[in-house]
Amino acid sequence: MRKTIMVMLFLFILTACADSKDGLTTKDLAVQKVNDSKAIVGYGMSRAEGEEVLGEGDDKSIANSVMYSSGVRVMYREDKVAGITLSEESKDTYETTGGFKIGMSKDDFKKIYGDQYLMDMERNLDYAYDSINKRYLHDKEWAAKAEDDSKIYVISGLFNGKGVADGIALVDKRMAITYR
Repeated sequence: MRKTIMVMLFLFILTACADSKDGLTTKDLAVQKVNDSKAIVGYGMSRAEGEEVLGEGDDKSIANSVMYSSGVRVMYREDKVAGITLSEESKDTYETTGGFKIGMSKDDFKKIYGDQYLMDMERNLDYAYDSINKRYLHDKEWAAKAEDDSKIYVISGLFNGKGVADGIALVDKRMAITYR
């Protein structure tokens, strides 16, 4: 009995100390229609695959990106999704595959993505994950030159003065910095 209690206590401590997220993958850099988890647009998809879900967009504003009527902007590199942003217009239509959507709080964001964030500022909360070395990045590591910036995944929540999300970005570091 005592041995069982010790094992259970050890497992509780082990799981309590673990981060709720073991890392980010390209599956985390995706959005889905609210109430339709099969209508997904994700990192690495072709533009044609993305437009099967989003419809046709307008690509006249920011280089390498297309704005869709649903409030979803997709950034392309070599005709593949390299970044996705959600704006106010996507509020009740799209959410991240992790379940975060416009209108949710910063605390909700932390519950979904954990406490291994890169930066927590008043109006944004950013996560950066090095998929090659399998670890979250922090301040100085973010600024360092990476072996391949497209293998560092970034999830960023943008919040208004009341701590409510009004923007979400899911990109790789190269797209975040250079828009290419």
